[in-house]
Amino acid sequence: MKTPSSHKIFLAFGLGLLAGAAAMFCAGLLYLRHNLVLREEFPGVTTDDLDDALENEFPAGTGWHAVREDVSMPLPRDGRALFHWRLYHRDHARTLMDDPRRGVILTPFMPANVSVTTDPDDGHAVVARLNPALLGIVFGGDAGTALKSEIAAEQSALFEAMADAIRTRKSTRKEPEP
Repeated sequence: MKTPSSHKIFLAFGLGLLAGAAAMFCAGLLYLRHNLVLREEFPGVTTDDLDDALENEFPAGTGWHAVREDVSMPLPRDGRALFHWRLYHRDHARTLMDDPRRGVILTPFMPANVSVTTDPDDGHAVVARLNPALLGIVFGGDAGTALKSEIAAEQSALFEAMADAIRTRKSTRKEPEP
């Protein structure tokens, strides 16, 4: 029985290594594509309601602040509303900046950019934002821990609390009698 030469073994090993690296790259790309941006839907809440709540009823005492940004982005062609907001939290920003290795790298993600638009099928509000938990996994360290454990949960809770308040207000509002 003839044994393969060493250069054929190295060639097969190298090709296998390249194929594995290409598969990992494609899998990582697909994972990031579907998880980097969070899309949170709020049935029963319109885009205008959520935009108004961000402007006038942002939950006090949370440490978070919302600022509406007027950006020169093109509006969707179908006429849906699109609002852009930045969320600030001074204490979380300090935690991120205090990480000596990753703090400066994370500054482009502070403040959190949030877009509020309308679902084209159902007409309810949709919030799109970067996934802070995924950024925490990618960057690691103290900053990554803060992103994963605190910031992601707090941002989701803020939007859910505002949506619940809007739904409650709408359900308790009495319709005028004819």
